[in-house]
Amino acid sequence: MIKSFAVYAIAFIALFFVVQLTQEYGLELLNKSLRYELWDVNKFFAVASLLICVNLKLLSTIKSLHTQLGFIYLPTLFIKGGLFFLMFKSTIFQLNNLTFDERLNLLIPLFLFLALEVFFVIKIIKEVED
Repeated sequence: MIKSFAVYAIAFIALFFVVQLTQEYGLELLNKSLRYELWDVNKFFAVASLLICVNLKLLSTIKSLHTQLGFIYLPTLFIKGGLFFLMFKSTIFQLNNLTFDERLNLLIPLFLFLALEVFFVIKIIKEVED
């Protein structure tokens, strides 16, 4: 189990730095700026997704929850969205109109971290089924 946690952590940290550096490079190359902190947004997505995977892995050790893991995962998406709103309501959600660049720099990390999270969730659920 500790090996799984290490794999999750390494994968999310690596994705965090790849996304962060790519976004910074792209913004610098295009001479664009954002009105919010890219580091904080990416850090939120990485940590939230990592915590979801770790908690689901821990819950997978409870035999009575094996058939419910998929249903347990579903509300985490809404919880993550709610926490994102609470954490960034004073910075991102107060902006009147987000520019295309700002929207893109929110959506790309969201979908990348979500894809890695879903990959690990599917892996956890398949391990439990076997």
